[in-house]
Amino acid sequence: MNRLKRVFERFYLRFMAKKPHFEKRIEKWKSRGKTTWHERGSDLLESLEKGGQEIKEMFSRSVDQGTIKAKIKIFKKNYKQLNESTKPSIQQWVEALVIAGLVALVLRHFIFGLYHVPTGSAEPTILVGDRVWGNKMAYVFGKVKRNDHVIFDNPEYRYEESNKLVYWWQKYIGLPIPLLGIKAGPINMVKRVIAVPGDVIEGRVEDGKPVIYLNGKLLNQPYVNKHPLIWLKKETGFLPFDFIDNIPLLNFFKKRVVHGGIGVWYTYDTSKSFEDQPYYKMEKSEVIQIPGYPFLRKPYTPSYRDADKTDCADVFGPIRVPEGKYWIMGDSRKNSHDSRWFGFLDKKLVHGRLSFIIYSIDSQEPLWLFELIKHPIDFWTKYLRWDRFFKKPDSGIATRADNG
Repeated sequence: MNRLKRVFERFYLRFMAKKPHFEKRIEKWKSRGKTTWHERGSDLLESLEKGGQEIKEMFSRSVDQGTIKAKIKIFKKNYKQLNESTKPSIQQWVEALVIAGLVALVLRHFIFGLYHVPTGSAEPTILVGDRVWGNKMAYVFGKVKRNDHVIFDNPEYRYEESNKLVYWWQKYIGLPIPLLGIKAGPINMVKRVIAVPGDVIEGRVEDGKPVIYLNGKLLNQPYVNKHPLIWLKKETGFLPFDFIDNIPLLNFFKKRVVHGGIGVWYTYDTSKSFEDQPYYKMEKSEVIQIPGYPFLRKPYTPSYRDADKTDCADVFGPIRVPEGKYWIMGDSRKNSHDSRWFGFLDKKLVHGRLSFIIYSIDSQEPLWLFELIKHPIDFWTKYLRWDRFFKKPDSGIATRADNG
């Protein structure tokens, strides 16, 4: 009983310390004509004053502990309601935003993630501009399987290790802060898992065509992009300057040619005209043509790491995949920087499994609002890919690769 009394007395002292603040706020509501708020606040304050006195008397009369606890519970409930309602509006908004931000951070980091696909390495299964749902719980209760589309951090990204706060920001927030010299975190990538721990994988070129052997057997790959890639000049952003009053703009506001000005490679169906392309909206004026350099990349041809074509990326192994690692590759083999270049993917970098496409916009813009600003009419009819909304990867493709 003595302990309960001490706990209540500390709480009652807290109420008495804030009582002048409560009275001031309640009086302000009255002066502003907020009758309902004033009446409700006055009732709560009166209940607290009376309740506090009653509980004190109960302790002096040695009333049973259960009855006192019930009264204290009501006292605390009334105090919480009055305390919350008398907080300044700005404080309430700030607290709500902080709580919402923390909840969103926890959900995004541990439960699910919404991702923007910035490159065409997984074409035609996943297209540039797809916004996908990543299930982060998939590998908490299950294992990564062959043919899974995993979402992961760029394994070649280098964090700012010397500053823990910057490291944390890059890892969990990822947004750049130019004024503080903080660069963006690693981009998220989507690739297909070809081999899992224990598998033996080998890449060969047979009859001029790259093939893969998995555990000694030729791997069937119906998902590999069968179309050539065309080199296009695509722009993002809409502001033709870099600074506003000497304040540097974030890159995604600046009008510029994507990928450092070198353009992009998009899947191009040679059986269709430019106007009727099934994957991307493109124009002839966007085609980049440099004398002596091809503007088309042919499918089912080897990729090389050097200009002399002596180091073929499609020739590797046989190698066994170690524990905690995966061999991943993009479906668009002529446009994918994957395990052929950076080796095995570490399990620690995997966010989760791509479950489905939420919605899709034919755009390189990281924010769909920018495309809407630039094309307010055509956005709804030419840029939104309505047929890809809630589409699952590999829908319509029958893969026979073993998932064991």
